[in-house]
Amino acid sequence: MDVEAFPHYVIEVVSKFMGERLAQEFVYWFGSAYGEKYAERYLKMGIPEDKIVQLLPAIPAVVTGWGIVEVVKYSPEEGEVVVKIYNDFESESARLNGASPTNNFMRGMLAGVVSRIWGAKVYASAEYKDGYILVTARKR
Repeated sequence: MDVEAFPHYVIEVVSKFMGERLAQEFVYWFGSAYGEKYAERYLKMGIPEDKIVQLLPAIPAVVTGWGIVEVVKYSPEEGEVVVKIYNDFESESARLNGASPTNNFMRGMLAGVVSRIWGAKVYASAEYKDGYILVTARKR
């Protein structure tokens, strides 16, 4: 599946059943569940929690070139993680299909990763900047 298809086609198809907003939330919560399992895998391997946030985004970026992540802030004490995502495949998928940029899967995945690491409920939001997306995940 290429960047044109995912996640735009998923949102488009699911929108027919439940509307666009709920379709975007579906992709977010899918990303969140996947992020929890992703983090769990690395925790079982003995990788320290603080390193997981640094390592996890680097792996897909190196392999695919999409979603290059810069960790701006990681503060378990404050319950907050802030990352910049460059070359975001979700925004590119929307652009290729003539839609407004969205970031649901990656911000959901970040929320899932830190939710699993911190053992707390976490929600992530996204801001669209010039050249990157700023994603902030906070404990609820």
